[in-house]
Amino acid sequence: MANHGPSYGLSRELEKKNIARFSLEEAQEVLFWIEQVTGVQFERDPATIETSQDMSEMLKDGVQLCMMMNCILGNARGVRFHAKPKMPFHKMENISNFLDGIKVYGVPEISCFQTVDLYENKQGYKVIECLRSLAAVAQSKKANVAFPSWAVKMSLSVPRNFSDEVIRQGEMVIPLQYGTNKCASQKGMTPYGLSRQIKTDQA
Repeated sequence: MANHGPSYGLSRELEKKNIARFSLEEAQEVLFWIEQVTGVQFERDPATIETSQDMSEMLKDGVQLCMMMNCILGNARGVRFHAKPKMPFHKMENISNFLDGIKVYGVPEISCFQTVDLYENKQGYKVIECLRSLAAVAQSKKANVAFPSWAVKMSLSVPRNFSDEVIRQGEMVIPLQYGTNKCASQKGMTPYGLSRQIKTDQA
C-alpha cells in the first residue's frame, strides 16, 4: 500500500464514512467463499481479520480474485494474471484484469470497484459489494461453483407479448390522466371573477 499521511477536513470525513460502511462479517463471508471456490487457502484465516486493511492485504495481489474468476468461467486461462507478482504494477494489473473479466461476465460497471479501492484500501466496502454482486451474477448463470446462502437471487425479465388486437383495444381506453366527467364537476358554481349579483325586492 502506498504511504499516505493523515487525512484532514473533508477527506477525513469521507474516510470515516467509508470505514463505517465496511462490514467485517460480510468481508469474512466473502473471503471464505473465495477459498471455497478456488480451493486455495489464504495465508491468514479470514476469521481473524479485524479491519478493511486486513481484507485489502489478503486480496491486493489479485491472484485469488483471478483464480476465482477462472473457476467461475470454467476456464483456467479465462483471465490472465501474474501467479507470483512481486512488483506493485503486477499486482495492480492482476486486479485490473479481474475487473475487466467480471464486467465482460455481466457484473454491472456501477457495482465494480476501482483498482485503488482495493490496492490502497480506499473503499473496502465497495470491494465486498462488488464480490457479492459477482456471486449473484454467477448464480443466475448457473456457474459450476458452490454458492453461499447470502448470494442474492437476481430477478429475471419476463417480457409480455400482446397481439395487435389487444393493443388496439388499449388505445380505445381514455386514461384518467386526461380527466373524467364521472366525478365532481363545476355545475352551479359562479364563474371566477364574475361580479356579485344583488337584486332588490320588487314590490
